[in-house]
Amino acid sequence: MVMADRGFTITESVGFRQAKLVIPAFTRGKAQLDPVDVEETRGIANVRIHVERVIGLLRRKYTILEGTLPTDFLICNHENSDRRIPLVDHMIRVCAALVNFCPPIVPFD
Repeated sequence: MVMADRGFTITESVGFRQAKLVIPAFTRGKAQLDPVDVEETRGIANVRIHVERVIGLLRRKYTILEGTLPTDFLICNHENSDRRIPLVDHMIRVCAALVNFCPPIVPFD
């Protein structure tokens, strides 16, 4: 699943990766949302808060991710490999894995 704000028109791009786009409901000219849409949007907002908190923790803990990264980090190191993955992707994956070893900031209740 990919979470995005209203107005992102990336449904097709996300679908190519066999993922689902999750965005809050639109009022689409109506005075208010349907009760089902309200509950769904509330659920999305609750999850989003936790996702943003974890991303904030990740950026605070690993200061290399705080600022602008050099474009050199977009270069793929494994030229002979079938999967050409930029260095920045490897960096973020390692930082995220290390954050997963930390005590959780999201309550499990």
